[in-house]
Amino acid sequence: MNVESTVRQRHARALLDATHAAYCGDLPEALLQRARQSPAGRRHLVRAALRHAPEVFAPEQERWQCFEDAEPWLHWPQARLQAFTQELGAIALGPALRMIVERSAVLFVRGALGTDHWQRAQRANPWPDGAPEAVRHMGEAVLQRCGCDAQALNAELYERGQIEFIGHAERQHPDLAARLVLAYAQVPARPCKVDTWLPASALSALLAAQQALDAAAAALAMAEEEGSV
Repeated sequence: MNVESTVRQRHARALLDATHAAYCGDLPEALLQRARQSPAGRRHLVRAALRHAPEVFAPEQERWQCFEDAEPWLHWPQARLQAFTQELGAIALGPALRMIVERSAVLFVRGALGTDHWQRAQRANPWPDGAPEAVRHMGEAVLQRCGCDAQALNAELYERGQIEFIGHAERQHPDLAARLVLAYAQVPARPCKVDTWLPASALSALLAAQQALDAAAAALAMAEEEGSV
């Protein structure tokens, strides 16, 4: 197998692993995972996805190679894409969340979002000169709209993360945006790049941090493997 074919297969596998079940015949999760583990199952999933996004699932999968250094998410499975989306939502809502001081409100929001997202929102400040007042006000409007509905709050956080992530992809290349939206069952109105709250540099920095974590984990795994020989 030549190098070009190997690259094509690697990107094709990553694309399918990141695609939401809604575009793969909407199979139950257990059946979807089984299908992803066999060549025949993967061919079935690709045929289903091809009907939804023929331009993304076109055979020339090696075309993603030129993006992968700056866009590590191209090789993330769907679960990791979902987690990163939630993280972006928490960071974007951070200026509004940091204004919450009443104990009962803090406990509610922290319980609704989870401790990790709450802490991330408290720590992260990707705006070089501090968060704009407009961002804080928009975030406060979201919190007010959700009230004490934990499900609504999580949905708003997730949608905000989608807008930030898809907006980043739109700024880089239309093909990247067309690919990323396949990770979600539903997507916000596009284009998203006109409605982002986070600075463009923040997404690049967050993705670079994820890439550094992956490199460190790979180095550690390699060292442990060599040590066990």
